[in-house]
Amino acid sequence: MDSKKDDNNQKDGKIDLKKKLEEARKEAKNLDEAISDETVLSEQNPDELAKTKEELSQMTETAKRMIADMTNLKRRHEEDRKTIIFMANTDLIKSLLPIIDNLNRAKQHFPQNPTDDVKKWYEGLEISINQLNKILQDFGVVEIEALGKPFDPNLHEASSLSSSKTQR
Repeated sequence: MDSKKDDNNQKDGKIDLKKKLEEARKEAKNLDEAISDETVLSEQNPDELAKTKEELSQMTETAKRMIADMTNLKRRHEEDRKTIIFMANTDLIKSLLPIIDNLNRAKQHFPQNPTDDVKKWYEGLEISINQLNKILQDFGVVEIEALGKPFDPNLHEASSLSSSKTQR
């Protein structure tokens, strides 16, 4: 559902860009016509020439602003796209972390002297855990040693609060 909205937003952005580009092209065409008309006007009427030069100047400024707006729109669109991808990746990674924790807990409960069948299950579990850890590392997620250390908001994310009789 959200991807359809994103697609529609991207299509709307592309349509807006196309409209602005078309407007800029029309302005450029008008500028070319104004320049060719300038030679004829300069011979006929000097006041008309001054008026045309002013219009030309205004059209040039409008075209420059439209190009700058289009450039800024492209930049903002790219930044928004990157932000959306980052947020989606973050949500996916957060949902994978409990699964990895549970797989690690399951690994700890395997018997010390397993049978051949159990060894195969254990190896398969290790391979799955390693693959998931590799994927997370590819996305920049690394495990940090946090147990027993003071809370650092730059490294840790609080998941709950608990009351304690001791204060630190």
